[in-house]
Amino acid sequence: MIWVTWRQQRTLLATAVAVAAGMALIGLLEHQGLVGHLGTGSTSRVFATFLPAALGVFWGAPLLARPLENHTADLFWPLARLRWLAFSLLTLCAATLGVALVVRAVVAWVLEGRFNAHYRYDVVSVAALGFAVFAVTLGAFVGAVIGRVEPAMLVTLLVYAFVRFVGGQVRDGDGAWGRWQEVRWAEFGWYGAAALLLIAGTFVVVARRGTSS
Repeated sequence: MIWVTWRQQRTLLATAVAVAAGMALIGLLEHQGLVGHLGTGSTSRVFATFLPAALGVFWGAPLLARPLENHTADLFWPLARLRWLAFSLLTLCAATLGVALVVRAVVAWVLEGRFNAHYRYDVVSVAALGFAVFAVTLGAFVGAVIGRVEPAMLVTLLVYAFVRFVGGQVRDGDGAWGRWQEVRWAEFGWYGAAALLLIAGTFVVVARRGTSS
């Protein structure tokens, strides 16, 4: 099963290395003044802001939707679907955390001393790790429920954007910036807990559904 998962997820792992290396290069170029800003903001910060949504759409959503849509799940799900799912989700979350940690470190280095805490929060605070893991587990859950790649990608993007918007409104409207150190860990906990619920929900959906859609 480990071998099967590796064969299926090696593209994801290779992409993770490429994304991390690309962000490191962008950060280095921006820090050296060789890459200009986008508007009045940081180029690397813009990429980092949209990274969780991109990971959820392009990594999370196809994880289960693609084998269901292509019926490749018929080959191994009847015998070992939950073991396959466990290995696949572990690989997905590990790759996501690895990329998120690299991006967080790069952007923190680039933005250090140049922008205020509010501008840096979504990409530098520990909450950024929660955003990324929440996005990919949301994508996996939606893909398991819908079983079609493109609709799952669209729904993942819309739901993630809605949750982040509402969460940001609640955070900003609560006077949270006076307690920045506490808020970042609280938000990391909220999104982490949501990710765990989504993982549990994904297992339930996969265990109950058939392979053919």
